[in-house]
Amino acid sequence: MNAPNARSAREIFASRVKQVRGNLGISQRALGVAMGLPEDVAGVRINRYERAVHSCDTDTAQRMAKALGVSLAYLYAETEQLAELIQEFGQMTAKEQEELLRMVKAHTKKF
Repeated sequence: MNAPNARSAREIFASRVKQVRGNLGISQRALGVAMGLPEDVAGVRINRYERAVHSCDTDTAQRMAKALGVSLAYLYAETEQLAELIQEFGQMTAKEQEELLRMVKAHTKKF
């Protein structure tokens, strides 16, 4: 059961896209063009995604994540902490990821 203030996946996605795009300092149109959208509709489409008016399919979401330099999972992470962890984890080498995963698993087995 959802908590009263729980945000939908669409709202989470919209918020993260807007945040990352703003941090990068690129316009909605520039993001859309970088994703391969036609220039004449690029800005409008991104605006609708950011306002959670429309959902995008997974292929579009993947192209958007790639254009923003983040993982698809980051755009849908339910909390800021999880989003940050996903982003940091993705920047690690495979060996570092394996070691961290072992440590986390060992920690959670204690409880």
